[in-house]
Formats: sequence, C-alpha cells, structure tokens
Amino acid sequence: MGQHDPVRMSKTMSFLLRHKPEAADLTLDDQGYADLDGLARGLGQLMRCRVTVDAVIDLVRGSKVLRFEVDGNRIRAVRDRHPTSRKPPKPRPSSPDILYHACTDEQVEVYRHQGGLRTPDGRPVWLSSDEGQAWRAAHRMEGSPRVLFVDTARGRRRRLRVQRHRRNGLYMARSVHLGDVLNLQRGFAEQLSAGGIPVARGADGRVRVALIRVTRRSGVTWEVAKGKLEPGEPPEFAGAREVQEEMGVACDFDVRELVGLVRYGFMAPGGLPRLKTIYLYLMEPQGEMGAFCPSEREGIRDVRWFTPDEACEAVTHTSLVPMMRRARDMILRRY
Repeated sequence: MGQHDPVRMSKTMSFLLRHKPEAADLTLDDQGYADLDGLARGLGQLMRCRVTVDAVIDLVRGSKVLRFEVDGNRIRAVRDRHPTSRKPPKPRPSSPDILYHACTDEQVEVYRHQGGLRTPDGRPVWLSSDEGQAWRAAHRMEGSPRVLFVDTARGRRRRLRVQRHRRNGLYMARSVHLGDVLNLQRGFAEQLSAGGIPVARGADGRVRVALIRVTRRSGVTWEVAKGKLEPGEPPEFAGAREVQEEMGVACDFDVRELVGLVRYGFMAPGGLPRLKTIYLYLMEPQGEMGAFCPSEREGIRDVRWFTPDEACEAVTHTSLVPMMRRARDMILRRY
C-alpha cells in the first residue's frame, strides 16, 4: 500500500460509501455500489496522495473485518461487518439451464395427456446435458425420434428437482412439468446468437479480457458482447461484428477458438418461448482496440478489461458462468 495509512484510508472509504459519496462526485447504484476508479480518485483528492484501484482492493482483501465488498469494478460498504455473519453464497444450480430428454412422437402424446414428463412405474425421467447424446438415444427407440428441451432454470422456480447420476453422468427427475418443456409450447422457436471475448496483453504484460456492463430490468450485470445472427451469417463473423458494435471499436478481430455454446430459455415479447443458443468465441484484436464507445441504445453502460480470474467473478448469469471459467482455462493454456 506504500505510504497510505490503512486506518485513515479505511475511514475515508467508509465516509464516502456510507455517508457522503457526493464529496468525491461518486454515484451509488440501487445496491449501494460505487465505481472503483471513481472511489480511488476521490480518495486521492481527500487524502492528497495518489491512490490506485489496486491499493483499494489490497485494503479490502487484507482486512480482518468485512467492511467493504468488491464486485468486478464496483465496491460498496457492507452493513453487517463481521465475517461470521456473512450471508452464505447462493447454491450453484444442480444442473445446466437446458437439459435434453430423448423420447418418441408417441411418448410426447402420452406426456401431453399426463400434463408432464413422468413414467407410469415411478422410474426417473432421464435427461442429458448433451443434445447429440439425446438424439442418439432417441433413434434407438421404437417410433419417431424426438428430443425435448427442458428449461431447468424455469423449472427450479416450480421446485423441479434434478439430480445427477454418479455413474452415467445423466440427470434424473421424478417428473417434469409440461410448462418447463420449451419445444412443447405454442409459438416455440430457436434464436441463434454469437458473441466474443476479446483477449489482449496489456502494457504490464498481463493478459486481460473485455466485458460489457449492461443495464437490464433485473439490474446491472457484466456480460459478454453478443447478439443475433443475420440471415446466412456465420457465427464467428457475427461474434466479431457484435463485439465491434456493442463495445464501440473499429478494429478487426482474429477469431481464435470456440469456447462453447451457451443455451438457455426465455420468453420473447408476447410470452413466446425461445431457446437461445450463443456461439462464444475467444478473439484477438488486430492492432490496438483504442478507446471504447459503448452502445448505449443496447443498454451498455461501460466496457472494461479484466484479468481472466476477475472476469469469472464479475460474470454472474448462470448460463455464462461455466463458459467464462472454460474461457479462463483456455486462455491460461494458450497465453
């Protein structure tokens, strides 16, 4: 921390984040978070010395008492400051957001009559995380093969319980409500999108990735730049185009590697069910990216660089979290 007095710095941070953010031209969001860069500048002005974001983070991490909480490039003061009283972390979902059920057209009619997916003898309903595996299983059945898309994220709100089998890697459920099967709903359609994670090495030699900060009805989140494919457009082209448009940069990108597919269900306007598929790529800028000019019409408020580990902490969307971890591992192997 250099010449910073940690006690004075902590008290000044508390003053700004708890009582008078306007003293440093800070703006707190509805969760009490302030911008880390802005806080560092404000501390420097009040303490009359140079304060860096790294110094602020070091103070937070080195404290034995939980006074502040850092989330990506945001920071807030916490009211309950004792570590023993921290809220337990939210449990991770027990399954991916989308699972696949192998069956036949004839079985689908039975499911519709029953009002859900369940077996007459009480055996579990088998679900797979691999659509290809589900199709292979469906083709081995007697009848016209069919694969159903089960939206487990939606099902969890109905208390759908899914458990993974230790030996075969499949998932089991006692039953699945018809309302959680996307492609058995009226107006169902698939929506294809692509996105990119720009990767670049900074002047300090550290590899970083760029994320966008998006304002949605549910709050403000850090996400990957992405968008829908144009008719006939290859996914890798769409991913690079969306990065350019949403981050507001003019440079071209070399698409290096497919991280994977992100899939989740959502309701389009009018209550129409959709299965969203996002092709997610690692890409490198051809030359300097320059300053970001975020697309505000898309609800994008900021674009920033993160280390791969920081990016994993910043991204919170359940379908993106495992992809971000996979991207981090790929980056660590490649760079």
